[in-house]
Amino acid sequence: MLMLEGWLPIIVLFIISACLIVVMARYIRNYIVLSLSALLGFVCLGTILYSIFIVGGWDGMGIGFYAIAAFLGLSIGTAISPFVKKKTGVE
Repeated sequence: MLMLEGWLPIIVLFIISACLIVVMARYIRNYIVLSLSALLGFVCLGTILYSIFIVGGWDGMGIGFYAIAAFLGLSIGTAISPFVKKKTGVE
C-alpha cells in the first residue's frame, strides 16, 4: 500500500505528463513535440507565477506543486523523447 496519499496525485501527474510526451514522440514529428512541450512549459511556468502572486497562501502552494510536477514531467519526457524509436508505419 502506498503511504503517500497526499502526494499521490502530484506523483501521478508527473508520471502521466512524462509518459504522454514520450508516447507522442513515438507517433508525431519532433518539431511538433518540442513546440507542444515548449507551449505547455510556458503554461506551467505561468501557472506557477499565478499561484505565487495572485492566489498566495496554502491554496497557491497546492496549485504550484501541481504545476511544478507537470513541468518536471514535461521536461523529463522531452529529454527522453529523442531516444524513442519512431514508428515507421503499419505493415
